[in-house]
Amino acid sequence: MGRENRRSRVVVIGLLVVAFILITVDYRSSDSSSGLRGVLRGGFATVEGGLTAVTRPIGRTVSSLAHPNRYQQRADALAAENAELKRQLADDAEVRRQAAGLANLRLLADRGQYSIIAARVIAIGDITGTDWSVTVNAGSADGVMPDKLVLNSDGLVGTVLSSTAHTAVIRLACDPASHIGARLEGTRLLGAVAGTGSPDTVAFTLYDATRQVKVGDRLVSFGSADYVGGVPVGVVTKVLDTSEGLSRSAEVTTFAAMGSLDLVGIVVGNVPADSGDRVLAPRPAPAVSAPTAPMPASAPASPASPAKVPVTPALAPAATASVG
Repeated sequence: MGRENRRSRVVVIGLLVVAFILITVDYRSSDSSSGLRGVLRGGFATVEGGLTAVTRPIGRTVSSLAHPNRYQQRADALAAENAELKRQLADDAEVRRQAAGLANLRLLADRGQYSIIAARVIAIGDITGTDWSVTVNAGSADGVMPDKLVLNSDGLVGTVLSSTAHTAVIRLACDPASHIGARLEGTRLLGAVAGTGSPDTVAFTLYDATRQVKVGDRLVSFGSADYVGGVPVGVVTKVLDTSEGLSRSAEVTTFAAMGSLDLVGIVVGNVPADSGDRVLAPRPAPAVSAPTAPMPASAPASPASPAKVPVTPALAPAATASVG
């Protein structure tokens, strides 16, 4: 027992001596990064760095277990911010698309000198699904009246079927009940386009029985007391033969895509003068073929190769006579 007390006393005294020496060295040393203090600090720093690298993941794991909702809430917040940014980008793209569509619609109306009310499609068809119609967000309060032509930036869409104060039902040109006067581009040849019940397709019948319709012919609306003239209708894509042998009927693909309508213009006010064909887009210029390069002149036959000169049997006797 006395021996253990003596050993403990020696250890304590030794530790006090070491502490006294370290304090003295620290006080006298002007550079803390050198000498014994620097060595001890570097050693302790290395040990501390190793312990931190080992204990940091453990601490984070313990923290996540203690607060299980913290990281989930942060992830939810980031997901919400990402969704909001995507929505803003989509809204900006939609605004730019609508602005471009309205500008193109105004450009077409200006070329035809049409007075229009711009409207957006807010519903499609009726509850029975038996007709081709759309409902737009403009009505009689905006000057929209039945039987007025409706167009978009590509061409004819249809006619106003009915209207309320703030809405109107548009019968599309492809509806079987639709019949609109039309004429061939560059002529005064009149006819009518009727709906076929198929989107983007109408049937055209030419009134003059002595004339024919050809693939590639373009149609515009025929002006009347109610309808404005010169609105692009479509292009003939198929000619239908008749029993008399004259092709006066044809299938026409409309310029306006009836299945993806959004922004339309309803013609209002007095019917202006017929705009002719100036609303139609210019036809593409025909491709010009490159000039054919002239064939090189044949080189004269060499005397060293007489076998390459063709000789016909009719000329053989004459050649023999001249030699003799």
